Amino acid sequence: MTPITPVESIAQAIAPTLAPVAGEQASFASQMVAGLEKLNESLNSASAATMQFAVGESVPPHEVMLALEEARMNLQLAIQVRNRLLEGYQELMRMQL
Repeated sequence: MTPITPVESIAQAIAPTLAPVAGEQASFASQMVAGLEKLNESLNSASAATMQFAVGESVPPHEVMLALEEARMNLQLAIQVRNRLLEGYQELMRMQL
């Protein structure tokens, strides 16, 4: 039988794989901005694919649907993040000091 290893040693073993790339850690604000930029790009690409399909250019319908679905999922994610942030802020405001 092998002995049970402490959790700390496992965490130290996998910590290098969880470290940020090139030693820099992104702030919460920069992650939010990057997420919103990705959302904007996906919405723009879905809109462009829809316009190309509507005009009659040779865009396969499945690519249009994939772009629309990706944009919808990214938008739903952004809405859920906003809702969680708002709930957290409201909870902080309800706390008595």
